[in-house]
Amino acid sequence: MARFLVMDVVFYGSSLNYDQGSGNYQELKKITRWDGRQYTLVSRYALRYSMLNDSEVFKQDELAPGAVFIKESDKSKGDVFNPKPDVLFTGEILKYPEFDLFGYLVTKSEPTQSRTAPVRISHAVSMTPFYYDSHFNGNHWIAQRALKAGLTTKLEPNLFTAEEHYSYYIYTVVVDVDQVGRFSVFTTKIDNVKTVLDNLKAEGKNAKKVTEYKGLIENDSKNKKKGKNESKGGTPTTELVLISKDGKIEIGNVHLEELRIIPILDPTSNKEGVKLYEIQFDLGEEARRERILKLIEAVLNLKRKIKGRTEFLTPKLLILGVYNNKPYQTFKDRIQLLDEYSEEEYDEIEEREEDGKKVVRIRHVVSKNRKPVFLVAGLSEGIDIAELDESKVLSTVEKLFNAGKGLSEVKVFKDPSVEVRLK
Repeated sequence: MARFLVMDVVFYGSSLNYDQGSGNYQELKKITRWDGRQYTLVSRYALRYSMLNDSEVFKQDELAPGAVFIKESDKSKGDVFNPKPDVLFTGEILKYPEFDLFGYLVTKSEPTQSRTAPVRISHAVSMTPFYYDSHFNGNHWIAQRALKAGLTTKLEPNLFTAEEHYSYYIYTVVVDVDQVGRFSVFTTKIDNVKTVLDNLKAEGKNAKKVTEYKGLIENDSKNKKKGKNESKGGTPTTELVLISKDGKIEIGNVHLEELRIIPILDPTSNKEGVKLYEIQFDLGEEARRERILKLIEAVLNLKRKIKGRTEFLTPKLLILGVYNNKPYQTFKDRIQLLDEYSEEEYDEIEEREEDGKKVVRIRHVVSKNRKPVFLVAGLSEGIDIAELDESKVLSTVEKLFNAGKGLSEVKVFKDPSVEVRLK
């Protein structure tokens, strides 16, 4: 087991993710659940995009520019964009949190490189069914001006119908904490290993180790040209290990806590030749902490810009679990939205003196209230339900980096506009 962070998030929003649609009909993404009814959804891809682009937490230079990608054309699949293979070995890919948190696939490499996302996001699904609400639209004002300007002889606004749904949505984020900031890339080419070493800035004992390893590669290259057996020519079949306490390590302007180059021998061959190399980059605990806290901030300040409006998707309910060497769990399927109507009647009594007489007035008051109530099953009623506060959420997450093993803690945070009950 390792360290895990789980967030079950409920937010309130309107018409957040449209599907392809047809003609002049704009259709929301929908899914059918066990009760046979349809619910709108916000795809995990849309949530990820909004976390990176719309939350205003990640800076522009933390997002990979277009120059990092390469286009692969396929007649049957169309154009596919993946990171360039060389950014794996120059260290540039380490600069961008999106690749670290959400993974990548590099097909133009031998072997194909992939990174399993340490951060898993579910689709956000509405908590109330969709009843096909929609509204009819047209750019009537622009059409009027075009008519007055003589650009057309008749009023022809572009008409379309858009589906609409206001609802509470729920999704889950699971973070494999120990995998954030740790990358492994593989290569069959010694030139890629050279690229890593050439782009590496090392000091102290690490600089000496790098120089020695480069020498082994150079000797091997010379022996190959002379036709000698690889196993006798200084082939780097030993592991190179660099750690920051032996001197500064940096690649692509990114500080490393540790770097390993691991030769993997071919078990099917009688020769001692290397089949491929695994290169491990570890950005260290501080970088891991910083990127995870930024992700939490993005969730807490989530926005989505769509069709000329900005939807604020900050949590109305957040169940936060932090686990270290303990089984982790989600409460997403145990959160129920109750439509509760309450009515309260009471009398207000007012006493005062008027013209030397005591006057008693009795006012009968009827208070009616209808508000969303979230019932969470499986949580102890002794758990404190706190008002949503970013600093309190972040301090809970910090325990993953400060507390020892055996941590298993669940916190419930809510917005003042909703009521939460535990069962």
